Amino acid sequence: MRPASPSECLEAQKKVSAGFDDALKKVLESRAHADTVLMYQMLQYFMGFLDAGLQPEESGAGGKRFRPSLCLFIAEAYGARDKVMDAALAIELFHNFTLVHDDVEDRDEMRRNRPTVWKLWGVNHAINSGDALLLLTSELALKTGPVIGLKLLTAFQEVMEGQYLDFELADNPLESELVSEENALLMDAKKTGALVAVAAEVAGIAGLQSAEECASLHGYGMAIGMVFQLADDYRSVWGTKKDTGKDLHSDIREHKRTLPFFAARQELTEDKKKRLDELYSLTRQLSEKEIAEALALINTTHAKESVLALTREHAEKAKELAASLSVSDETKSILMGIADMLVPQD
Repeated sequence: MRPASPSECLEAQKKVSAGFDDALKKVLESRAHADTVLMYQMLQYFMGFLDAGLQPEESGAGGKRFRPSLCLFIAEAYGARDKVMDAALAIELFHNFTLVHDDVEDRDEMRRNRPTVWKLWGVNHAINSGDALLLLTSELALKTGPVIGLKLLTAFQEVMEGQYLDFELADNPLESELVSEENALLMDAKKTGALVAVAAEVAGIAGLQSAEECASLHGYGMAIGMVFQLADDYRSVWGTKKDTGKDLHSDIREHKRTLPFFAARQELTEDKKKRLDELYSLTRQLSEKEIAEALALINTTHAKESVLALTREHAEKAKELAASLSVSDETKSILMGIADMLVPQD
């Protein structure tokens, strides 16, 4: 079966997501009152509905809505699109809650090629408005009912566990057992994979599918989530600002111990590994000169090829699981195409 082309995947996503942004905007606008309007406007800015001057924005600056679109697309295949709208909204709001806080934690000044919330309105407002998103998420999760609601909350907890692992990987000495490639991949599975997995799984639950089908959907979503995160790790080292919408080489600047770092470290000679370790053990952001040095060290290895190879492995696993689902061949083709579309071009 031929995986769908990127344009076919994007068209399918656009079609099934019609009306989603209106529903998302309504959630935020319905809570805006005279005394707290600015807080919800900050969130509308972050979600792409307002510009930095708090005027209506039509540029699509709120992200790709990948997770809710996947949820809605799969649910549509089971005739259950309307049943998962609250779940899709909860997933998107929760995802953006994590991003608002991530930007504070990482001191990232750009997100989606625009200034971050904390950069415009300060850290306190960013933390508080992020918390507000989390509460709105919880409310929507409750509306989905006990079965789907529990699935969502469990996945949300996994994401927080992934964030914990992110901190542990960053803060512990490199010789610590916690700082390992295995934990870096576990972090990816929890921090990113879990949310994509639940987006796919709850679509099957809403469509009254079998436990086996829902397990395959969960596995597909987890594999897609790993592709998504590994591709992000790849672009954060070897991509451009246009690719990421964030600061150039942001993962190196923050000396994040993601797969590119571990893949390079395995190949480096002792003296080069020692220097890379020194750079990745600093308690401050790397300077531009240090970023260039770290990148040069990484690029003396096959880390780039290794990360791409693992990304493609997860994409193949996702395609195999998509092919096993009890949906139409057209739907399978789109799901397979999504896996291919997410893999970075070498």
